[in-house]
Amino acid sequence: MKSFAVCIALLAGLHGACAQEAKETKVLAPSGWMQTLPSLPSISLPSMPDFSMPDFARVGEGLTNEFSAFTQQVADSLPLLEEMGYEVSTFRVQWGLPPKAKLRLRSKVTTDPNKVSEVAAKAIGGVVLTSLVSIAAIAKNIQSTMKFGTAILDVDFALPPKVRMSFLKAGAETRDAAGRDIEDLDLACGQALQ
Repeated sequence: MKSFAVCIALLAGLHGACAQEAKETKVLAPSGWMQTLPSLPSISLPSMPDFSMPDFARVGEGLTNEFSAFTQQVADSLPLLEEMGYEVSTFRVQWGLPPKAKLRLRSKVTTDPNKVSEVAAKAIGGVVLTSLVSIAAIAKNIQSTMKFGTAILDVDFALPPKVRMSFLKAGAETRDAAGRDIEDLDLACGQALQ
């Protein structure tokens, strides 16, 4: 117990001596020391660029109006295409910048080439309407000349627009609905890989 008390007294004495020694060795800086340093030039940092999103509200309205006009032309061409013997198989829309649309038309019946020419002459309107009807007339002529059973038009309204014509042999139209679905799937997969 005596040795424990001696250790504590010794530690307390050493601590006090160290504190007193630190007070005596403290060096004070001269009062004018800070004034002798040269002043640093003022530097202005560039402002950060504005990363906020632009207001697409008006752009969206413009795109919506243009797309409405486009779909109206497609709708106006449908009666003429039906007169030629086409039916709409699918119509897909992908919203983005720019928006894309895909239209698949299928024709199973052969139509008289004179009737096709008469219907094509009725196509008066916008660029989309006249283009769709003229492309359908070309496909009908190929279908009747080559004696194919089914003509399939895949129209991709994008930049640039693309038209893919596919023709199936005459026996293909007697298949059941499942067979036609497999054909559509095969054509869709082929189109997706391009």
